[in-house]
Amino acid sequence: MESRLNLTDTLSAYIAQDRTGTLPQHIIERAKIHILDTLGAMISGSGLKPGRLITDFVRTQGGAPEATIASTDIRTNAIMAALANGVMAHADETDDTHFSTVTHPGSVVVPASLAVAERGHCSGMELISAVVLGYDVMCRLVKALDRTWMQGRCIHTGSVCANFGATASASRLLRLPISQVRFALAFAGTQASGLTTWRQDLEHIEKALCYSGIPARNGVTAALWAQAQFTATPDVFEGSENFIRAFAEQPKPEELIRDLGSHYEILDAGIKKYPAGQPMQQTLEAYFTLLREHSLRSQDIREIIVRLPDTQALTINDRHMPDVNCQYLLAVAMLDGSVDFKSSHDFNRMQDSDVLELKKRVQIIADPELTSKFPAVRSAIVELIMSDGMHYQVLVDRVPGAPSNPLSEKEVAEKFLSLSNPVLGAERSKAIVTGVGGLEQIPDVAELAAMLVQIHN
Repeated sequence: MESRLNLTDTLSAYIAQDRTGTLPQHIIERAKIHILDTLGAMISGSGLKPGRLITDFVRTQGGAPEATIASTDIRTNAIMAALANGVMAHADETDDTHFSTVTHPGSVVVPASLAVAERGHCSGMELISAVVLGYDVMCRLVKALDRTWMQGRCIHTGSVCANFGATASASRLLRLPISQVRFALAFAGTQASGLTTWRQDLEHIEKALCYSGIPARNGVTAALWAQAQFTATPDVFEGSENFIRAFAEQPKPEELIRDLGSHYEILDAGIKKYPAGQPMQQTLEAYFTLLREHSLRSQDIREIIVRLPDTQALTINDRHMPDVNCQYLLAVAMLDGSVDFKSSHDFNRMQDSDVLELKKRVQIIADPELTSKFPAVRSAIVELIMSDGMHYQVLVDRVPGAPSNPLSEKEVAEKFLSLSNPVLGAERSKAIVTGVGGLEQIPDVAELAAMLVQIHN
C-alpha cells in the first residue's frame, strides 16, 4: 500500500516547499507559544543532572561555534547544540505533550530547528515554519506505525519517529531540494532507534537522551549529510525493505500524509500547567479544585484517593523521581499549598518526615473506565476524605493546557518566567518572552539565541 500512496514523494515535496508565507496566523501564534514553552524547559533543565552532564560533555567536544547551548556560554556545532538542548528540554517533565501520540515533540523539534536556524542565520518566520513542520512529520509518522506492537518489543515509538520530525525541520531550514530531502529521510531511518529501557533508569538521563537529545542530533545530522552530497535510498517508505515495514505489524501508512497542509499537529499538543509529569496535571488540578471550590483545609485531609488510566497510574505511583511521584507531590501540595519547580525536583525533601507521613494518606487506583478513554482523554478522579468523615470528589477531563483547554499566551509566559528567572534573571527572561512574542519579525534567529546565553560575572 505504501508504494501506491507515494509516501516518500509526497512527504519530500512537502518538506522542501517554503511555506513561511502560507501558515495561518493562529498556527503561527500557537507555534510561538510552544517555542517559548520549550525554551523554558531547556533553561530549567540546564540545572538538572541530565542538563549538567550533557553540558560538561559537549564542552569537551569543541566544534565550530555555530549554535548556542541554552543557559551556558557554549557555542558549538549545530549537531552538538541540538543534542545538548534536546537533553535539557526533556531533562524532566516540563516540556509539551502531543496527546494522541503520547510524544513530546517540542523537546526534539525546537532544539533541532533552533540549532540549524542559528547556524544559517534564518529568520524567525523560517524557524516557526520549520517547527510546525517538525510536529507534523513526527506525529503523523507515529500514527502511521504500530505503537502497541512496538511497545511490546521494547521499541520507543516517539524516539524512532522524532528522528524524522527533526530531519524535516532541519531540511526545511537548510533549503534542501526534494532529491536531498529524500536522502535525509533515509538517513533519519538509518539512525532510527530508541528502546524503552529508559524506564529502568532512575535519574531520567537515558530518557532525556532517548526522547529528545538523540533524535534532535540525528535529525540535524541526517539533513547535513544530505546537504553534503551523501546519497541513500530515495524511497525509505516504499519497496520490499522500508521503514514502515520494519516498525509496524499493522501499519496505517496513509496517516503519514493525511491532511498535510490543512491540519497541523501542533494544535493537538498540550502545554503543562504544573512542573511535573503529564499524569500529575489532571491530578493536581483536581486536588486544588476541590480545595478551592469547597473551601477545604489541607490539614483536615485524612485520605486522598486518585483514580487514573492504568498506564498513568503506574507512571506516577511512588516513583523515584519527585516530579513523577504522585504521593510526594500531593504531600507537598498539602504542606505548601502549591507545587513549584523547586519542590517538584527536590530529592532530599522526599525523605522529610512530614512528607513521608503525608504520603501514607495517598492511594492510587487504576480505573478501567478512565483507561478505556486514554489517550484521547487524559482524566483523573480525585476524592478527598476529611477528618470529619465528609467526602469530596471531582473528575477532571479537560486538563488546563490540553488541546481542548489550552493555556493562554499570558499563562505560558508566566510559566516560562517562573522557570527562567532563577537561571537567567528577570530582565533577560522578560526579553526572551518579548523576542518570542515577535519572533516572526526577527530577521536573524541568532538574535534570539543570544538571549539564551548565561553570562557569568
